Order: sequence, then structure tokens, then C-alpha cells
Amino acid sequence: MRWRHAAFAFFMSTAAAAAQPLPFDMSPEAPAPTAPAKPADPSGPTTGSQAVLPGAENQRRYLIPFGELVLAGETARRSWAVYLTPQEAESPASMQVAFQNAIVVAPEASRLKLWINGTRLIDTPVSSPNSVAQLDAALPAGVLRPGFNEIVVEASLRHRTDCTIQSTYELWTQFDPTRTFLTFQGTGAGRWKSFEDIRAIGVDERGETSFNFVVPSLTQAVATAPVVRLAEALAILANMPNQAFDLRETLGRPAGPGQATVIVGPAAEIQHMVPNLPAGASTTPVSAMVEEPGRAFSTFVITGPNWQAVNSAIDELIKQVDRPAESRRTSLATQTWRMPDVPIFFDAGRKRFSELGVPTQEFSGRRFKTDFSVGVPSDFYADSYGHITLLLDAAYSEQVLPGSHIDVYVNDNIAATIPITAARGEILRHLPVNVTMRHFRPGDNKISIEADLRTQADSVCAPGATASTSSRFVLFDSSEMVMPAFARIGRTPNLAAIAGTGAPYSRSAGPVALVVDNAQPQVLSAAVSLMARLSAAAGRPIPIDVTAVPAAITDRDAVFVGAASQIPAAVLSQVGIADDSRAAWGEAVSSTRSDTDVTFDQWRDKLRGSGWRGQVSALEDWLSRTFNLSGSSLRLIPRTDAPYSPAGNSTLLVAQQSSPGGSGTWTLVTAPDASKLRSGMDMLTNQAVWRQLGGRITTIDAKDAKVTVQAAARTAFVETLPFSISNYRLIIANWLSANALFYALVLALLSIVLGLATAGLLSSTGRRS
Repeated sequence: MRWRHAAFAFFMSTAAAAAQPLPFDMSPEAPAPTAPAKPADPSGPTTGSQAVLPGAENQRRYLIPFGELVLAGETARRSWAVYLTPQEAESPASMQVAFQNAIVVAPEASRLKLWINGTRLIDTPVSSPNSVAQLDAALPAGVLRPGFNEIVVEASLRHRTDCTIQSTYELWTQFDPTRTFLTFQGTGAGRWKSFEDIRAIGVDERGETSFNFVVPSLTQAVATAPVVRLAEALAILANMPNQAFDLRETLGRPAGPGQATVIVGPAAEIQHMVPNLPAGASTTPVSAMVEEPGRAFSTFVITGPNWQAVNSAIDELIKQVDRPAESRRTSLATQTWRMPDVPIFFDAGRKRFSELGVPTQEFSGRRFKTDFSVGVPSDFYADSYGHITLLLDAAYSEQVLPGSHIDVYVNDNIAATIPITAARGEILRHLPVNVTMRHFRPGDNKISIEADLRTQADSVCAPGATASTSSRFVLFDSSEMVMPAFARIGRTPNLAAIAGTGAPYSRSAGPVALVVDNAQPQVLSAAVSLMARLSAAAGRPIPIDVTAVPAAITDRDAVFVGAASQIPAAVLSQVGIADDSRAAWGEAVSSTRSDTDVTFDQWRDKLRGSGWRGQVSALEDWLSRTFNLSGSSLRLIPRTDAPYSPAGNSTLLVAQQSSPGGSGTWTLVTAPDASKLRSGMDMLTNQAVWRQLGGRITTIDAKDAKVTVQAAARTAFVETLPFSISNYRLIIANWLSANALFYALVLALLSIVLGLATAGLLSSTGRRS
């Protein structure tokens, strides 16, 4: 009944006389006003600037876990969590937020709001187009708490002069990550007391997280496995979106915000770096936080009398983040960059929007949008036939004209459109909307709902019309998302499964062979960052074997990391990389290559519609757009993947293929040299780039920030579940949908068989006329 009362109230508010619109203002905008310093009221917002709490030494925690944070459109909302230690939560704290907005934003009708744990701390006009506005607020006692603290930012923006839907794309508010942070008074906030406190590592001013390993015997084989396993445990515990690991043999500069120094090795090797070694370090396995003079942040030390003891200490740490390989996760841990955690569906199920983090929202603008995320497992196989159903509880007022529409996007790809046809408003109760699963991928998937609302008032666009607060649309949190039963079977190669859930290594029965040259710290740093990222995606540490040599790995899961010249020719050939890449890749790159690619694309588009080739191309586009048919779906026998030669401007290459014996999966990560391997890996492990992994080969051009995916022409199926008729029925349905020509031939053959059987039956039982 709740949605009915809300809908009734919504229509009563639109039927009542609208409030007088705010006066139109074309005067120059000034920076946000500065208010006198005063304590924030927990019951209300703080608007304006307040003094930062004094202190001899303050610890800073940057808040934005992204390289940039932009709230675009008329309404936008982001939420994530920041982990705080008990010392941080109890310390007096202040907050600084810096932002800038588009010049077309009307300050009298636009607001920016920020909440921490449900307490609104900022509610201010959006009025800083010419410079970055800075807001400071003291946090009332009790707002912060030990553990995860939810941060919600919301922008409501309106255009100064334009009432069209197109104009809403000009609206934006951008935060400055370098000037958005919490400040804790005193030095105690930067001190960690236990392994669990590493969750509070946070991010630096660029939204990145760095673990700086110091291992005196780094290049010795005995150190490789312990270091990789420790990195996996730290990555799972911190679970930040952009994590990188740097390995070196000597101490570097002191750690800052978003960084941690980790010293690993036998006590005799590290005692000159850590004067106050933990007690018992020379006799028993030890892992402890150590406070050193001159360093604001604690140092994590893992040591013992020898490497065997160091391994034992790491084993104890791994137990705190490990889970059985066969256990199912109910959600994907994303709260450090997106709240709430993303629920993962292994079979049919349903979730209310309120459970997915979408509240009831009333809207008075032109383009409403909201989004949520859901997860699917690595063996998801319903991208050619399946669909989810959204049951929308919504309403729109009589102001909304026919021709408006509601669009649904999956991972930024249009998936469904619902036209609005009623001319006098309507209440939608569990309106079913079928959304194709064509764009779903293993792991988390973003589903966006966008409503384009056209009105007569916007066509007139009288002065002050954009500031109207009369609600036009409402989406209720009682809406639901229904996931059907879907086919489940693994495929190789499938780099999207690695990015989403760390598969197939997350479910590997035995240790995964990790082949890496430990004599080069840059290569080893890249390998450690990769395995840490895989473990974070898998939600558990991935067991490894670093003793295997390439010649002995024939039929098991393996990961190869190294410069192209170091990768054996047999490995390159197996994963589909041309052998000449070992010598030719990156040697000579034309400075005009990018311009050549652009020019080629322009001429291809120019000639696309001419001649018979253009007509064929137009037909292919129509078939793809209308029936989701492509050239690959009209083949009886899949083509063979040709050996791939990476472009000279590619920084990093990730390739995957089945092992020679067919029972394992090989993944190769390589670059022209060790330096590019390291820089490319730092880019790959960035959350935004990592989720673009896909197909059989993915290349990264760090200079142009470009990711290129090569789809696999042939894939091998890998059974992940016990035999089930219902599952195989869904598998066959998806396979036939993806291979339309084969489906047509089977249907024709069955028709012929049916005709022959019918003729035979009639000839033996019927009467001749």
C-alpha cells in the first residue's frame, strides 16, 4: 500500500498550484560564500566554509576512490564507503570538499548535497563555474564510526536558459580529488594496531592505493611465492578499486595517504631497516605493525628466523581472508567504490530496488536517471537469448506529453525502450519491461534507467521555467528486478571472466602455475599486481606454484608474465600471438600511426555506402540492429583465429587460450620491455580498465588510454556444474540463438524428417484413393 499513498501524494502535489518559479538570473556567478566557522549541526546541513580543526600534526584521508568524479545531468548520485580505524573514528575530524561546475548551471535552482552515515553535512548551491569552490565543515562527534562509513553525494542541476532534453547533457559538477578529504587531529589516527586495520589504507590524491613492499632478498626464488601470497591477502583485505604493488630491496620514501609500507623477510635481513623489531622475531613467525620515528604511518612487518617461518606468518594472515573454493559468494565486494555490495545471481531470483540501493525518487526536470548493479557468475551463458524483467512501480503527471519514453541501459548499451503514450498521466504498477542480457558479462553489471520527459512548458521555456519544482515523474523503491534461470557453462578463452570473478583460476582445483622472471623487480612487481587483482576479483587468495618451468606445463592452469622477448615461442603460439612479436613489437612506431588509423576510418565510412559492398554492409548493419545477427552467427563452421601481432603503440597485451592438453587455461600478460610491462600493469589493474578485459586478446595503449578487444572466433566449453537436463536445455537454446544458420538447417532437416515420417506412416496405414 505504501506506493499507492506515495503516488496519491505525488498527483495531489502536481494538481495543486505550483510554487512561484525563482526569478531568472543572468548576473555573473560568484564563488561559493564563506560562512563563519561554527560547529555543524547533526540535524541539518552545513553550507559554506568552516575552519579546519587545529592540530600540531593532522592526518589526511582522501575521500574519492576514482581518478575523477563527475556528477552529470539534472540528477546524479554516487555512494561508497570509507573504512576507519577506531583511532580515526574517535579523533576530532573536519572535512573539505572541492568542486567546480559547468557555466550553464543555474545556481538558484541547483544544489549539491553530501551525507556521511545518513547525516547531511553539506547542502549548498552549485555556483562555481569559474574556479574550484572549497567547502570546509567540522564533523560532529558520533558521525564517524569504526569500520565502514557510507558517503553519499548528490547533485540536482538545472540549466540557466535551455529547457530541452539535449541541454541536460551540458550539466555537470566535477569534484577535485586532491582537495576533497577528511582531516584527523593528532598523529594517532595514522597508527594501525592490527592486520585488520589495513582496510583503512584508503586512497591518495589520485584515487589510487599503493602497497610498497621492501624485500631484501627479492630476487631470490625463495621469496617469490611468499610475496605473491601476501599481496593477494592484502588486496582482498583492502579491496580498493585501483591497487598497485611496488617491490624493491631497500626502503623508499615514507608512506603517505593511500600507501602502506610492508617489510618482508627473515629477521637477520631486515633488522637494519626496522630498529625496533617485534619481540620474538628471531625465533618465531611474527606479523605486526611497527611505529618508526619520522614516519606518520605504521609499517607492516612480516618476519621470522627464516623464510619457512615467514611463510608460516603469511599463512596465518591468509586464513583471515580465505574461503573454500567451492563456496558461493552472495555478493561482490564493491562497497569501497560503490554502495551497496553487488548481489550476484547464480540462478533465478528477484530483488527490490530498495535492496539494490535505489530509493524512491520524485523528479521535476527533463531527463531522470538512476542506476544499480547486479552480478552474474563467470560461467554465465545467456547473452544470445536471455532477458531480465524490470517490474517498474512509477508514475508520471499530466504535464508529460506522449512521445516521452523510458530507456534502460546495460553497461551503457541501450537494452530496452518503453514509450509513454497516455496524455493525462498514469500510475505504472509493476509494469514489466524485458531487458536483453546481450550486454551482460561475468561480474558486476550496471543497469541504468533513464526517463526523457517532454512537456508543453518546456516547449515554451518561459523565464525561470527550468527552476520549477513541480514533480513530473516518480520511481518507487518497490520496483523489482527479476532474474530468470540462465544457462551456465564456462568458455575459453574469455578474459571477461577473469576481470569479473577471477575465473577460471578462482575455482582451480590445484595451484596455478605462475611463470615469471624474479630477477627483474619491475617484472615481479607486475606479476604481483596481477595476481593481487585476480584474487580481489575472485574474493579469495589464488594458490600458486612458482617452481614450474614452461616446458613442464602442458595441461594445467597457468599465468605467464614477462617481457615479450622472455616468453617462450611455444607459449606465444599457444595463446595465438605471432612469434615475430618477440623481436618486432615496439621497435619502431610511426608517430603518425594514430592519424593514419583515424584517416582510414574516415575513408572507410565515406565509401561504406557506395557500390555493392556498401549495400552488403548496409544489410549487415540492418540484420545486426534488427535481429542481432552477425557474420559469425551465419557460419556453419567458425573461422580460425589468425596469429595476432600487437600494434607498435600497444603498451600491454593480455591473451588467453586453452592449454595444449585442453584441460587447463593459459593466460599471458606481456609488453615490449620490463618498464612498459610495469606501467601497463598499473593501468590494467585500474578498475575502469580492468572491467574492459574481454575476448581472447586485450591490448592497452597507455599513451592514448585506449583498450582494444579481439573477440574469439572459436571457444571451448568448460563444464562447471554437474549434468542437468534443464541447464543443457538452456545451453543449447543459447548456442542455437548464437548460430542462427545452424539452427535454420536443423529446423529444415527436422521438417524433412517429419515429412518423410508422415509420408511413410500414411503409406502403410492409409487407404489409396
